[in-house]
Amino acid sequence: MVHRKTTKRKTIKKNSKNFWRLMVYVVFFGAMIAGITLAVLMLVFRPQLIPDNENLSNEEEIVTTEPEPEIILPDKIDFQAIIDDWVRTSGGNKSVLVYDLERDEMVGEYNLNESYNTASLYKLFVVLEGYRRVQAGEWQAEEVAGSTGRTISQCLDLAIRESYSPCAEVLWSKIGRAELDDIVRNDYNIINSDISNLISNPKDILAVMKLFYEHKYITDETLLNQIKDSFLNQPATTYNWRQGLPSGFTKANVYNKVGWDFNPDGNYWNIYHDAAIVEFPESNRHYIVVVMSNRLPFQQIRKLGTNIEKHFYGEL
Repeated sequence: MVHRKTTKRKTIKKNSKNFWRLMVYVVFFGAMIAGITLAVLMLVFRPQLIPDNENLSNEEEIVTTEPEPEIILPDKIDFQAIIDDWVRTSGGNKSVLVYDLERDEMVGEYNLNESYNTASLYKLFVVLEGYRRVQAGEWQAEEVAGSTGRTISQCLDLAIRESYSPCAEVLWSKIGRAELDDIVRNDYNIINSDISNLISNPKDILAVMKLFYEHKYITDETLLNQIKDSFLNQPATTYNWRQGLPSGFTKANVYNKVGWDFNPDGNYWNIYHDAAIVEFPESNRHYIVVVMSNRLPFQQIRKLGTNIEKHFYGEL
């Protein structure tokens, strides 16, 4: 009996060892199969599981940038045909341009490199520099401007609003004539004008009008509001400062400065220039229009303004 029980115990122990050995094999091979399966899946689905920048080192930061929003420009309105027709049907020596400020491009032009006596358009350069000095604190707005009996602020306003020459001359001398020439060339990068000798051309007048519009040098809101009002609300004095381009528009806001010289003996305008920022408020479109001319009646310049507006609205 003793022998049989011992043999039976040995048999049970042996069977138990075999069972656990089998379990170890099952777990081992199961893990191996699972690992192989996972590796295959990783290879098959690698593009989805692993980012493109996987080769970056741990120290390198993955930077993602949002694409810049696309700038959508308004449709171009080409005024060249309007200008060509106006040039053919008007007299005198003349130059003209229409510049689209939203698209930052010329949309109509004629004879841009012709040089003219500036007449009162020189005041654009004087006033721009004057306002820049007030903003910088180099000039005090309430200081009396020389013998004018007016403050610097009042003179800056009147030099545009009524083309008041005594104010403009005092401010010009205060800047220094040679110094203003240097500023125009080197600071404003307007290189074809000789302000001391009252010489400029349409492209340079465009450039100074753009500086007013973009207010690159003048950012103070109070000064900007005064500038806008000076260009827009000009009273009918002895001369009508708005008889040219502004009178040709009925739906637009016209911020302008004129320069002229009338010959009473010959009853003609020896010089008639008009430089304007034209705003179509309902569509938020802005153009610069510059006309420089000799012996051209202002009525012809008014007609150009009318034709530009009609073409803008598709009426011509």
